[in-house]
Amino acid sequence: MARWRVATYNIRHGLGRDGRVDLARTAREIAALEADVVALQEVDVAYGPRSGHEDQAARLGEWLGWQVAFGAALDLPPAADGQARRRYGLALLAPHALVDPVMHPLPSHPGVPARQEGRGVLQARVVRGEADGLDVLVTHLDNALPEHRTAEVLGLLRLSEDLPGPAVLLGDMNAAPEDPELAPLGAGGWREAARELRAARRAAPHQAGHGTGPAADGGAASHAALRRRGLDRLVRKVPALAGLARDPARPTHPARFPVRRIDSVWVRGDVTMRDLAVGGLVASDHRPVTATLDVTA
Repeated sequence: MARWRVATYNIRHGLGRDGRVDLARTAREIAALEADVVALQEVDVAYGPRSGHEDQAARLGEWLGWQVAFGAALDLPPAADGQARRRYGLALLAPHALVDPVMHPLPSHPGVPARQEGRGVLQARVVRGEADGLDVLVTHLDNALPEHRTAEVLGLLRLSEDLPGPAVLLGDMNAAPEDPELAPLGAGGWREAARELRAARRAAPHQAGHGTGPAADGGAASHAALRRRGLDRLVRKVPALAGLARDPARPTHPARFPVRRIDSVWVRGDVTMRDLAVGGLVASDHRPVTATLDVTA
């Protein structure tokens, strides 16, 4: 069994609430996550003046001293002859080897207005040492229409069918885990991290009630479980209360006062969730999410 720490963060091309693009600030925020792999969304690579035509993926990797893989969701012609193509999309950053990274385009729904930008999933295997590895995928689903998100999720499931072992999916889903367009993930064997932790927490008092202690202990555990279920129902209705309830399903967007839980972590295979944390206020309009998990190969 191996302990991993993974994170997802929509960096909004380094743009902060102060209106400045400060990629060095973003690099510090990524380093502070102390993760084995960080999945990024909204990364510019020579995209244009808004980010100084910089290759943000490469620069972040250089500053952190980490491996980097980039996948373009948008790949546009150069603004002028001799310049690089203007690209924007996803990245994986890791202080370990990133093996065989590949960007897969995701389908759209043909029956609704076209997407404003392409969507995809970037996949790589993160390898620590000689034998310790984990398949990691990062995506950023459509922000406008649930029909497109449904098509994208179905495409992602087809792409991940052949993964041989445990895997992690990280990203900005532009939907809450319980929204209908993400339901196929659960049907396809993916488990959302916060739900996993919530279920484990519910089970703990129940298991305690079956121990060898006095019957009163079991009664107290049952009351605690009832209180927890009540809090869970309240948090599902009002996600902004998750922090007060110490619930792992805390909202992530907008960063200043989060009310939507659209950045999430999903696992598949022999993976046990140990912790999930939504970061504090950062420069971006999304808060990062970090998960600690145990993986059995």
